[in-house]
Amino acid sequence: MTAKVVGFVLLCGLCGIAETNPAQPINCSQLLTWMVGGVPEQRILRLTQQRGVAFRMNEDVTSALSRAGATPDFIREIEKTHGPDDSDTCSAELTRAATFVAQQRYEEAEPIVRRLLLTTSGNADLHYALGYIHQQAGDLDDAFDAYADAAELNAEFPEIHSGMSYIFSRWNDGQNAVAEARTALSLDPNNAEAYRYLGLALFVNDKYSAALNALHKSLARDPKRADTYYDLGLIQVAENNLQAAAESYRKAIQLNPHLGEAQTSLGAVLRVLGQQGAVAVDQKPKSEAPNPSN
Repeated sequence: MTAKVVGFVLLCGLCGIAETNPAQPINCSQLLTWMVGGVPEQRILRLTQQRGVAFRMNEDVTSALSRAGATPDFIREIEKTHGPDDSDTCSAELTRAATFVAQQRYEEAEPIVRRLLLTTSGNADLHYALGYIHQQAGDLDDAFDAYADAAELNAEFPEIHSGMSYIFSRWNDGQNAVAEARTALSLDPNNAEAYRYLGLALFVNDKYSAALNALHKSLARDPKRADTYYDLGLIQVAENNLQAAAESYRKAIQLNPHLGEAQTSLGAVLRVLGQQGAVAVDQKPKSEAPNPSN
């Protein structure tokens, strides 16, 4: 375990007793930063309902959110939240970064976030967003460092701990992965993404039943999250429950037709099921074989 990992684990031992700061209304730049960081729409909507927003929806804001990958349903819900008349504007740079992330062009989003951090190095949300970009690009060490920087600035943001849980899971460190997911849930017991990462952490620990339970709790809170159905399929394959896995992958694709991993996994499962079906036909007793004269 590196020194930075040790420091992060020690820091997060205090997460559950950290003093809660008064929550401020969410401005457009903060909302866009969360979109850069892959925070699910369902979670962002909960935050806007709890804290309010510091902007009013207009044509420019709607256009920025649309370019950043926001769904029409998400925009309609944001429109129901009334901000002040003297609302702030959406950052053009963050809009570009969120657009690149939505298009999975992480290598183009990263330098934008790094430039913004040069002038706002104390912004925990930007460090978190940078961590997510590295995570999605497969740069796990850099993702960890960015998440750790974010946690030093704001250990009370559950998504940081969910991200750390994912990194630990990828490193096959099941103990720390579970601990980080549970820390996220202690900060927000209704956080669907934290339940998702708890499921993945339990999967790493070969606790399949508990992992499935955690993923179902995640889906109960955010039933439109395609990635969670994909993760459900992974565990069902590990349990050799291929029919259920196929249904999970189909649901993931239905929710996100661009989720290539789900399409690939569904194809692999269907090939295995097809082979099993062929073997089953070959092994039928002769008395059950079709009568060619009929």
